[in-house]
Amino acid sequence: MLIEFGGQVPRQQVVIVGAGFGGLACARKLRKSRSYDVTLVDKNPYQLFSPLLYQVATASLPEDDIAFPVRTVYREVRFVRAAVTGIDSTAKTISLSTGKTIAYDDLVLAVGSEGTTFGIPGVAEHTLQMKSLTDAREIRRSLLRNYELVEDGELPIESLNVVIVGGGPTGVELAGAVRELQGEIRREFETIAPHASVTLLEAGPRLLPSFHPRSSEHTAKTLTKMGVEVRLNAAVVEATATSLRLKDGDEIVAGTRIWAAGVVAPPHWKFLGETDRGNRLKVQPTMQLTDNVWVVGDVASFAGKSGQPLPMIAPVAIQQGKHVARQLVRRARNEALQTFEYRDKGQMATIGRRKAVVEIRSWLRFSGSIAWLTWLALHLAYLSGGRNRTSIFADWVWNYLVWTPRRTITE
Repeated sequence: MLIEFGGQVPRQQVVIVGAGFGGLACARKLRKSRSYDVTLVDKNPYQLFSPLLYQVATASLPEDDIAFPVRTVYREVRFVRAAVTGIDSTAKTISLSTGKTIAYDDLVLAVGSEGTTFGIPGVAEHTLQMKSLTDAREIRRSLLRNYELVEDGELPIESLNVVIVGGGPTGVELAGAVRELQGEIRREFETIAPHASVTLLEAGPRLLPSFHPRSSEHTAKTLTKMGVEVRLNAAVVEATATSLRLKDGDEIVAGTRIWAAGVVAPPHWKFLGETDRGNRLKVQPTMQLTDNVWVVGDVASFAGKSGQPLPMIAPVAIQQGKHVARQLVRRARNEALQTFEYRDKGQMATIGRRKAVVEIRSWLRFSGSIAWLTWLALHLAYLSGGRNRTSIFADWVWNYLVWTPRRTITE
């Protein structure tokens, strides 16, 4: 069954798969185009603001604050809720999990990424990842319910321990937030809460490997002062139902084991073309895979000025999404396509309340409260929807003054 919209002579049809940062950026630029009709396809009816997912996982933000309803984004963009099950590049159609088919003139893939276990035994079965709201709920449930179960004698005291694998921004942010959560919970479980711990494992020689070494050192010292045990050169070789085993022979027992050690593109799309080791599709300088298929964000392998593929982060996806929209408009005007150029605006990571590191240029780095406020401002700017910005800003102000964990009736 072919989906058709409207009874008028159709304009060029652009179908965007994925309502993440790249997909929405492309839709935003094209929504008022006179040359194109835009259809957005995603299995979820919301845009997930994944940079704040760790705050939902650590009970400091409600889910609604980081999930923006896609149908209310732009009236000019049609939204179809479904998963894409197949692409016929000859017929220019995509097949959906609903059994329907959508025809396209141009297809934009912005399907994001997924966690990877690097093939380490037991990781998939015995650790929690953080790529979706469901993942965040599971982490939050484990963090909070373990206190109840330990107090009732149903779990051993070691179950209060939390171990996080991966010393990138996600792991650092999680470690700091979990430690702050443990500090607040001590008010409710005065007897058992002092036994809770957080361990952050990094297989490499320093945290935040993409940052300047001084930022890495500052981050490690700050986490240590907060009570987080930071272990470098600590590679995990196996996960069990109660622990993580390291290459050096150590075993860390923990009730909550969170895997934040890396991401790859979904392997589902490898049939479309040549990929790199992370399953990312190698694209042309214009972000085209073929004349009518464009790839943006985490699933696109595009070399930056260093010759290495650009990182899988939101600013890259947003810039690529906007670039593809501009190229489609240029082509409609019979203008030459342009090469994508990434403008690196820096990087940042929060460590805890009033604690962060920011790098705007190689010579412009700062940390502490100013960095934390910069981090807050940037994330508010990236959020979709005024209600979400207002709600999160209010939550952050409250958390700055008086903070208590957000619970649900099922926890």
